[in-house]
Amino acid sequence: MNVEHYAYTSGDLQVLTPHSAITATATSDAFDISGAKAICIEYTGTTITTRSGVLTVTVSVDGTNFRAYAMLITNTAEANSESLTRVASVTRAATGTDIFWMTPETLAFKEMKIVDTITSTGTPAGSFTVKVSIFR
Repeated sequence: MNVEHYAYTSGDLQVLTPHSAITATATSDAFDISGAKAICIEYTGTTITTRSGVLTVTVSVDGTNFRAYAMLITNTAEANSESLTRVASVTRAATGTDIFWMTPETLAFKEMKIVDTITSTGTPAGSFTVKVSIFR
């Protein structure tokens, strides 16, 4: 896993790449999110044909027991401006990038993992990359 640190006003921005150009189902190693104030996840599909990926997140308060996180905030145009759209997973079946965030009031976790479940049919092509930005 590639880890980068960027200087940021009043904090530290760490960018991780838990999955880079993967073509088969994978679960990342657990990584530390303790003390995070904000977390943004980018899910990118590149040159995708007859392949799809479903990204889910698991979190842990003790570093041992991981549970599904079903409160990802999507970057979706909202018809009702009074609420945010929260989802348990993001599906990508074409080239492009989805951006979503973890709900700030729920960031009392120690670690998290990224799970990317990939389905291929026909003559599949393309890969999936996940980047996680953690602001502390």
